[in-house]
Amino acid sequence: MPLVGLSSSYYAFQKYSIYDAVKRINELGFSTAELGAAHTFEKDIWKSLRKIRHDFPKMNFTVHGMFPPLKEKHWLNLALGLNAFNKKIISGMFKAAEISEAKCVTMHPGFLSEALFGNEHNGMDYGKQGAPIEKQKAFKGVCDSIDFSLKLAKKTGVNFGVENITLGGFTPAVYSVSEFRDLFSRFPKLGWLFDMGHALSEARLEELLSLKEKAIQMHVHFSRQKSETVPMDEHKPLPSEKEISFMRGIKQIKKIPLIFEHGTNVSETEILAEKKLLEGFLKKI
Repeated sequence: MPLVGLSSSYYAFQKYSIYDAVKRINELGFSTAELGAAHTFEKDIWKSLRKIRHDFPKMNFTVHGMFPPLKEKHWLNLALGLNAFNKKIISGMFKAAEISEAKCVTMHPGFLSEALFGNEHNGMDYGKQGAPIEKQKAFKGVCDSIDFSLKLAKKTGVNFGVENITLGGFTPAVYSVSEFRDLFSRFPKLGWLFDMGHALSEARLEELLSLKEKAIQMHVHFSRQKSETVPMDEHKPLPSEKEISFMRGIKQIKKIPLIFEHGTNVSETEILAEKKLLEGFLKKI
């Protein structure tokens, strides 16, 4: 059965606890939940995750972004390398993955600046740039962080990947196909979180699909191309099968988590409609 799921961040934007977010995702009939980055701090998070694993034994999970949440909001920036903060966060993500028996852990690929909060749209914070980080230094920091993450991935038995993100609030440390290829060459076990909305937003779908063999997870949502009236990835629901026809060319598409990632501009009714659309499409391929 395809691993169609929903990010718990959708309910985090609506002030749900992590447990209640997973419970609601399960009630909607999803087989998979992404433990996302938008939640607020919870004191007994490890206890909550064990309860989630116990209470929803048939569900699949992924861990993404910066999870579990801290008391104060932070962006995880792999470009800063293996400082104490990054080590703590990355280790926590793999602990969460081990407890939840997650399929994979995925992160943003680092940024060429310090990462600050303060650019909110439809409930999601797209961030804003702080002090710049020199490109070569940032890339070394990303590589050091990935090396550390892959060692934890091997130890916990989960896949690990980085995501394609847009030129928006932050400038990514890894953006072009050649830069991703460089990473995959250096780290053969590294996977890719393919965000189709980010690709559509920047008219890069065909370009990024050249990396399709490395995809270990997808973020599934629709966006029009960025313009003066569409300033960023809209995270809209899928309008039709036409927008996902490219999935036919991804041979592992029925084996990787396909996670709907939405903000407050999308209703549960719309999410259930696109769930039906995606599952119907997958049955035909």
